[in-house]
Amino acid sequence: MKTIILLVVLVGVVGLVTGCKPSNRVTFKPALISVDPGEGWARLDIPADPPACSPRLARKTGMINALLLQDETDIKKAADQLQAAFSKTGKAVADSIKQEDFSTDSGLAGIHISYTARSTAGGPADMRSHSFVTHNMLGKCVSISYITSPEDESPAVLEAIRKTLRVE
Repeated sequence: MKTIILLVVLVGVVGLVTGCKPSNRVTFKPALISVDPGEGWARLDIPADPPACSPRLARKTGMINALLLQDETDIKKAADQLQAAFSKTGKAVADSIKQEDFSTDSGLAGIHISYTARSTAGGPADMRSHSFVTHNMLGKCVSISYITSPEDESPAVLEAIRKTLRVE
């Protein structure tokens, strides 16, 4: 009995010393990708039909959601299609859309699209959008998006997505 108690205490101490922390990882279905955005996100399990996925994550300063781009397997084409859709709304601020390559800590590669937008035509630039386009394990293109305001945009959230995005 003493051996079992000693073993449990030892495992607990090792956990504290090595800095084990609870995971905030969320898997988006049917995209079959996951991300750990950190603490403070409310999980909204709202039924969604593709291309939208469930759950959605929300907090006072932003939202994270996922899309399954079922008909596309080429990441560059998928990113270009998303960029065209963003531009078509007429709310994106001219010349604010940027595309750049990214890779995660696990080696997953993709394209990061970012832009500034107006929630109302002709209004102030009051929205920032970031979409990370990559492949899921089935070879379909998927996107994780982080939407916020320019004032609340968080480099920590962007880095968490960039580092922890993975296929499931």
